[in-house]
Amino acid sequence: MFNVQDDVAALAGEVLHPLIEKQGKDVVLYLHSYAGFPGSAAIKGLSKTERLAAGKRGGILGLVYQSAFIPKPGDTLLQMIGGTYAPWQDPNTQTGLVGVIDPKATFYADVMEPLATKAADRIRPQSFLSFNTALSQTFCGIPAYNDRRTYLHTNQDQGLPPFAQDAFVAGSGVKWDVQKLVTSHSPFLSEPKQLAAIVVANVKAFVATY
Repeated sequence: MFNVQDDVAALAGEVLHPLIEKQGKDVVLYLHSYAGFPGSAAIKGLSKTERLAAGKRGGILGLVYQSAFIPKPGDTLLQMIGGTYAPWQDPNTQTGLVGVIDPKATFYADVMEPLATKAADRIRPQSFLSFNTALSQTFCGIPAYNDRRTYLHTNQDQGLPPFAQDAFVAGSGVKWDVQKLVTSHSPFLSEPKQLAAIVVANVKAFVATY
């Protein structure tokens, strides 16, 4: 079973390092939902500011968290959802996996058919270990990302309620540009054109800070 550290290693080793270290690309990192957890650690040393100071090409220009967790060192995913599994989750102690009882209602409530059903059919269980493994370090709060952090708040979200998103932002201890979307958990499926325009605007804003 994979834990959070495995996901950190996968995101850093298979996505970020090839783009930044090998190809020298500038990247805006978009993290959705659980991805905020491993993503907050996988960005270690990869900000554009840090790499410019070291005379290196490429780097992360800014961060976009969409209805995502914002963990601090020592946090576990289970702690951040209140210490117990959500009513829509289905933990199975025999398999060590946590499923979703009704993924269409939870994640795709405002997505049109047949896309909602297709997306729901692709949801797979998540390991207990991913809920119970703490991060020792996180880096979304470092000064390199000051004025380069956006939080896309989905205020019709059935999976990660708006009050939880508010708490994540407030508890992070750093400033975020909070932009609110009138969507459920997956605006990239329900409102792709609107979301694309928002992301492009944020990319331009990040680029303008260098």
